[in-house]
Amino acid sequence: MSAIQYHKNADQIVILTLDSAGQSANTMNAAFRSALDETVQKLQAETGLNGIIFRSAKKTFFAGGDLDELIQVQPEQAADFFSMVQKLKADLRAVETLGVPVAAALNGAALGGGWELALGCHYRIALNDPKAKFGLPEVTLGLLPGGGGIVRMVRLLGLQTALPLLMEGRQFGVAQAQALGLIHDTADSKQELLDKAIAWIKANPPSAKAAQQPFDAKDYKIPGGGPENPAAAQMLAIAPAMLRGKTQGCYPAPEAILAAAVEGAQVDMDTALTIESRYFTYLATGQISKNMIGAFWHGLNAIKAGASRPKDVAKWKVAKVGILGAGMMGAGIAYAAACKGITVVLKDVSLENAEKGKAYSQKLLDKKAAQGRMTAEKREQILALITATASAEDLKGCD
Repeated sequence: MSAIQYHKNADQIVILTLDSAGQSANTMNAAFRSALDETVQKLQAETGLNGIIFRSAKKTFFAGGDLDELIQVQPEQAADFFSMVQKLKADLRAVETLGVPVAAALNGAALGGGWELALGCHYRIALNDPKAKFGLPEVTLGLLPGGGGIVRMVRLLGLQTALPLLMEGRQFGVAQAQALGLIHDTADSKQELLDKAIAWIKANPPSAKAAQQPFDAKDYKIPGGGPENPAAAQMLAIAPAMLRGKTQGCYPAPEAILAAAVEGAQVDMDTALTIESRYFTYLATGQISKNMIGAFWHGLNAIKAGASRPKDVAKWKVAKVGILGAGMMGAGIAYAAACKGITVVLKDVSLENAEKGKAYSQKLLDKKAAQGRMTAEKREQILALITATASAEDLKGCD
């Protein structure tokens, strides 16, 4: 079965459903790349096409690149790997420039290659899900976004806004994505996602301006200007030194992202994509990315799955914890425990000190809510789990 299901409805809109076989999430593996190439050929052969919609049959939209595949790429395979990446980008670019409106119906998380696929669409609608995350976290695994993510984020947001997101691998929720202008609309159900995508395409026929990316317009300018802009130039003059101060030269990925972003902002779209592919190939064939994928993906996931847990010890769940002392450490433990759904009794020698400890959690949760990373309801639920007290009696029943 193809990783992309192709269906054209009565309105001459092609609905592409992403559904990687035998996987819980869609990934940008060989099967997907093959399916995408076949899909592009079918789309290019269509006549009277009114639009395209990308959607997912999985619980999330798209998980990103296939790390099992990436970790195996060796330096001697660099030329073939580069060609493969360029072919993938050419297919994504073909859909983007087909001349018909393209919408992404994001039913959940879209990270890495999944977010790059979404960025290649003209319109993005997301499911109202507080757990949904978007972004390009490749830098945390020693890589960079190699599917056009750097090029499109810079062109849509500008260098000064895009660089922190790219170089730190920040993930953001629906609200922040909307604030950035990267999500155009939201829906409360999968059916509403599809309905809104279809309605948008009907309202924006192929002849409309919406059938192309804003940065493909002849008069388009990158927000904030290119590297030659005085404000950007001032920032870029010190960025490499600041970055080296943080990485000590041990992490090549942030440096490659900075270089690809700045170089790509000075040339046309296709050249920028090629520059990005070269840096991506350099990182993917290097040993540092393999070390980081092995440690922070395969190793960490194995630990989270309980690989190092003694098999003969029964599982036990803490329901209520008492903390003596609401200072910096006690307040931090209270916050961490409450975030995991554990009831907390935070005791100090005075109620005033205990309340100060709880206020630490209030501050952190308020910040998350303000950034759209948490709902106000969830914030109140977590705070309600923390009881500030000066009485030892309240410690009764703690595990």
